[in-house]
Amino acid sequence: MRISKTTNHGNTRWRVTLSIQGKRKQRFFTSRDEARAWLNSIEADHTGFWNNRSDQERQDIINAFKLASNRGQSVYQSILSTPPSPKHKPLLLAEAVDIYIKLLNRRSLRPTSLKQTVMCLLQLKSAYPGKSCHELSSQDLECWFYDRKWKRSTIDGVIAKVSPFFSWCVREEHCKTNPCGAVKRPQSDDNAPTIFTPSQAEKLLKTAYHLDTEMVAYLAVGLFAGVRPMEIERLHRSDIKPAHIEIKANKAKTRRRRLVTISDNLQEWLSLGDEFAPKNKRKRLSRILEAAGLSWSPDIMRHSFASYHLAEHQSAEKTALEMGHRDTKMLFEHYRELVTKEAAKRYWKIR
Repeated sequence: MRISKTTNHGNTRWRVTLSIQGKRKQRFFTSRDEARAWLNSIEADHTGFWNNRSDQERQDIINAFKLASNRGQSVYQSILSTPPSPKHKPLLLAEAVDIYIKLLNRRSLRPTSLKQTVMCLLQLKSAYPGKSCHELSSQDLECWFYDRKWKRSTIDGVIAKVSPFFSWCVREEHCKTNPCGAVKRPQSDDNAPTIFTPSQAEKLLKTAYHLDTEMVAYLAVGLFAGVRPMEIERLHRSDIKPAHIEIKANKAKTRRRRLVTISDNLQEWLSLGDEFAPKNKRKRLSRILEAAGLSWSPDIMRHSFASYHLAEHQSAEKTALEMGHRDTKMLFEHYRELVTKEAAKRYWKIR
């Protein structure tokens, strides 16, 4: 190590020449004191570690030291307590969707559920054909929903279908996190669920009785037991017990067995027939509605059951249990309209 006076580009400079870990280094300074100070720092740092670091690396080390100190830890302890960033194996979203759909086809999903899931995934695939799984963000999904002008209820349904796909991507290390988890959804649709009034429900059933008796059991179970339409169509006469309807796990949407109480008036309507999966249901229902002068909306029978059952029994837990919900949250957010106890009494006397 030595310091020498020299001229560099016409200016007087002090040159420091030394060898660090077998490598010759030179630095120039405007004064001998600056050169000596730098040389002293090199001698103190006998491994050459600090002086071999770039300015950015030195700043990072200083910031890490400050952060660790604030935590009451050494830099080494802080690093050990920080989990490593998850790795990911880049894969185009389109390729991942194709692989996942093949996996879905091997599972025992119901045809309707499989069809809906595949449709949502193919729509997502066409929206972002050039993106990899790890590049798709929550904001991308929000833009996708906005561009398609979907309502909150539709968005909830789509997320329920595509979120398992992204969870699979995380498991297979194609992305770090599931973007569905941080999606900011629009406010819930404010419209109250549509239900039949007691007189409308009575008119619907009596019109069906006179016009198409085979539709009566299907409508009665929907109105007075709150069973989902697809679950009704999977029922058999053997599922109708003296006091309850048994929804077996393989017939339930949630794959969980439940028992639904048969009310006195439902018992009477069921005595008229046991056709739970009528052919050409849509056309036959449209004919009945037209004759009765009534309109239809999605889940109107289930909404009616929830509303009148809750008003009659004054127990959200009991109503949620009958409907197959895990708790009362779904009931209050989506399924019930406020009705009077008097209206509920008229509803449960429809015979």
